[in-house]
Amino acid sequence: MKRIFCGFLACLSALLCLASCGAQTQPLADYANENPKPLSLLQVHDGALVNEAGETVILNGVNLGNWMLMETWMSFVPEYTEDWGYYDTLDVLNERFGAEQTAALVEAYEENFITEADIAQIERLGFNCVRVPFWYRNFMREDGAFLTENPDDNPGFRRLDWLVDTCERHGIYVILDLHGAPGGQSMNHCTGKAGRNELYENEARMQQTVALWETIAARYRDSKAVAAYDLLNEPQNNGGYTGDYAWAAESEEAVRRTNEAYDTLYRAVRAVDPDHVISFEGVWSTTVLPDPREKGYENLLYQLHLYDDTRGMVRYRVNELKDARKNLGVAVLVGEYNNHEKEAYAQRKYRSADINRVKWTYKTFNAGEQWGIFNKDVERIDIRTVSYEALLDFFENELATDTFAFNAEETARITN
Repeated sequence: MKRIFCGFLACLSALLCLASCGAQTQPLADYANENPKPLSLLQVHDGALVNEAGETVILNGVNLGNWMLMETWMSFVPEYTEDWGYYDTLDVLNERFGAEQTAALVEAYEENFITEADIAQIERLGFNCVRVPFWYRNFMREDGAFLTENPDDNPGFRRLDWLVDTCERHGIYVILDLHGAPGGQSMNHCTGKAGRNELYENEARMQQTVALWETIAARYRDSKAVAAYDLLNEPQNNGGYTGDYAWAAESEEAVRRTNEAYDTLYRAVRAVDPDHVISFEGVWSTTVLPDPREKGYENLLYQLHLYDDTRGMVRYRVNELKDARKNLGVAVLVGEYNNHEKEAYAQRKYRSADINRVKWTYKTFNAGEQWGIFNKDVERIDIRTVSYEALLDFFENELATDTFAFNAEETARITN
């Protein structure tokens, strides 16, 4: 079987020069990578992602975090509370400006935070995949009703359509990541609102999630640019929270409920789309995920997120992924990673083990230089007092990536 290593093909000498010189500008002119085109529907065979020509494809990607679901810690919004989420931000904007003007602000933000120039940049940097975090509110009201009767008019689907089409032109696969399910699949604020984790107890919330995934699968079942459906981001990420649903991530109760939810969602998607890869996340470990052969599951990509910054833990998790691939026949993915000072070491381990991986994240505000490939420090904007006009002006004029600093040092860790 011919093997395609779709990693960084950018000019390493130019990149190392950027790193040593501390360059902080958008480096489009310094990279000339071109991804293979056209893209091909991926399938899982013997633990590998394989295209229609029978070639193994290794995904080496970057997350588009903070775009369709804003995470306050790496945004321009103050952290009014420790768990302030996008839900809370939208509540303030709706109360101050009304639904119509809030929708206009959201559209301006999304239009300018990620553009085709960014997708071209991602290609030139050598990535062949993006993972796009979204949440139910991109498509639905809080009561679970879709924003429009016709999906073609739905702002969430229009945004994903644009991304999938644009990425396909640039030879970039897309992982569709439900970062925030109705009611929340964990207590963590990255779901959009902290402290809920209602998905597993509330049948109405589960049926809303089923309806969302059925609609997504029906819309993209013929797309060769979609690499995988990532059904639930970080389920049971409940560390540090208390309450009735704050089960510890790898406890018997959390594992049972999560795998029951996966079974429901897997079967709903498969009834609509029998062909695309489906990803289950174990959050920090794949050992909590079921043996797919016992469940009749096919075409699975098992995923964990790896933020460890010691050699021992990086080795441990990589070996765990290798075991899952060998023993369960699933493909494996590090769906988010940032290994800080051990980034270069982790990259060597990922590459030597043929691990699919997606960096967190492409661009950030106010999050420290190691979190984004592009970063920008700004004075946080008090959304409780700022005028509509000032906020709209910020979205229209301060979000372009060429106004962000290129993190050459961190990028060198990834490519070295």
